[in-house]
Amino acid sequence: MGTRAIIGAALAAVSVGSLLVACSEPAEPTINYVIDGIVSTYNTETLSGATGGAGMALSRVLPGFSYLGPDGRVIADTDIGTTAVEQVPSGALTVRYDINPRAVYSDGVPLTCDALVLAWAAHSGRFDGFDVVSTAGYRDIERVDCRPGAKTATVTFKRGRAYRDWRALFGPGTLLPPQVITRGAGIADVVGPINRPDQRALADIARIWSTGWTMVPGEFDPEGYPSLGPLRVDEYTGNGGLVLRANDRWWGQPAGDRRIILWPRHSALADDLVEGKGADSLDVLDIAAGTYGVDPVPRGAQSAPPAPAAGLAPLSSLGVERLVMAGSGVLADPAARRAFASCVPRDGLAREFGRGAPISNNHILGPDELLTGTINAEFGRDYLRADPVRSANEARLARRGGGALTIRVGYLAPDGRRAQMVAAMAASCQGAGITVTDVASDSVGPASLGGEADALITASGNGFAATGAADPTWDGYAFYDGNPSNIGGYRNARVSALIDQLAVTVPAADRLPLVREIESLLWRDMPALPLFTSPRTRRAGDNVEHVVSGLSRSGTGWNIDRWMVTKP
Repeated sequence: MGTRAIIGAALAAVSVGSLLVACSEPAEPTINYVIDGIVSTYNTETLSGATGGAGMALSRVLPGFSYLGPDGRVIADTDIGTTAVEQVPSGALTVRYDINPRAVYSDGVPLTCDALVLAWAAHSGRFDGFDVVSTAGYRDIERVDCRPGAKTATVTFKRGRAYRDWRALFGPGTLLPPQVITRGAGIADVVGPINRPDQRALADIARIWSTGWTMVPGEFDPEGYPSLGPLRVDEYTGNGGLVLRANDRWWGQPAGDRRIILWPRHSALADDLVEGKGADSLDVLDIAAGTYGVDPVPRGAQSAPPAPAAGLAPLSSLGVERLVMAGSGVLADPAARRAFASCVPRDGLAREFGRGAPISNNHILGPDELLTGTINAEFGRDYLRADPVRSANEARLARRGGGALTIRVGYLAPDGRRAQMVAAMAASCQGAGITVTDVASDSVGPASLGGEADALITASGNGFAATGAADPTWDGYAFYDGNPSNIGGYRNARVSALIDQLAVTVPAADRLPLVREIESLLWRDMPALPLFTSPRTRRAGDNVEHVVSGLSRSGTGWNIDRWMVTKP
């Protein structure tokens, strides 16, 4: 039994769920799972895939060497393989990756070190054309030694760049099937062109990696999307949702004989919930609180969410909801950003829309980190509540005699709670002479910032679904100059240098001064305004067992392969 199976069994203290029965057909065990993410790509590592929440759906379709457990901590996934730190004369961090000899994609092609080389190339920032969400950690890797087709690889980091969260690298979603790319690019393997490098072949590799795994409901052919995990995508339709079934080639503990229908944003069941219908078909729910109006209750569930598994912190999530601002247009001047932040009623927003969460003053740290309480008490005090006088003064400084500020705030619609938040901001900022308009739409995404929106409501890492991790090193790169997740285009060389240093610093005592300086600069420049811990609603019915709430960006689907229907 693999590590995941052992931990999944140990944490399966919560039993909830349902069964969908067609009137004219024999009952097929089915679990309907509703999320607030958008699933438009099989590649969860692209900017749109990662921020849109595809990882909530596919973490057990494309697993890696680790996964995020229910408390957001990194756990080794020994079904995929093992890792070992090697001692080398140079002193550079060197990790050996040994792939499980039985590991194979659902199309019968073995998992080899080629997949690790491809993942590193895409995330490293060294090669053009990869639409990757972040280079965090991978940018610190000097090389990946791999003989094409081998079951082992050696990853060597640059000297002095021992990325503290290295165990999270090559995790869920990163080990995309290289065979799809080699077929599309007409090459023998991906390792050779990456190592040489062959610029022409690399252009094809990057293009297919970035765009070759689009998922459009009604136009999905599972043959081109090999699975590596216990589940595979069987079909994807607008009316029928994204259907997951057991992968017959999975070598670990079987996923069980039932189907899971995942309903993302804009799918039929999700749309029904917006209209106040469909709860009688709902089994498991993981959404930002208030996304679909009044939070629906699955069949047979209690009105309260299931109790967390033993050892979990009493948090709604590990993400921090925030306003991320564009570094161009009306908010190009830091004074304009400070003017907007000064009229936002953070205390009122936390009280009315944070579902009990306190105000967060952290840009970098997650809600459950050791240093969070210290930093939370030291920063953000000038922005605890709206100050229309200071806001008006900052606005005058930013305008330099120009017209009044009009700020367009966007978020992914529909979202009843966030619509009310923007209305509250508009009412408060009106007193400072600043006009706030709601420009939400069902297509809002990272590219919207600086285009149709001057500010976006996101969460940690600038995601639009479940976000965060127990160790949010990756999330901090949302303020790193040139990192793709830095969707506002914030540029501060000192902040980037400090984030680089923070990423390789382990002792809390050494991290504290780094975080303090980063926060001081971010509160001055105001590329984003943290609000409160992201409130999320996780519920389930009473006919599914082994559903354990997940607090991180993987969501409750972190152990989706263990969910089982218990009774009709």
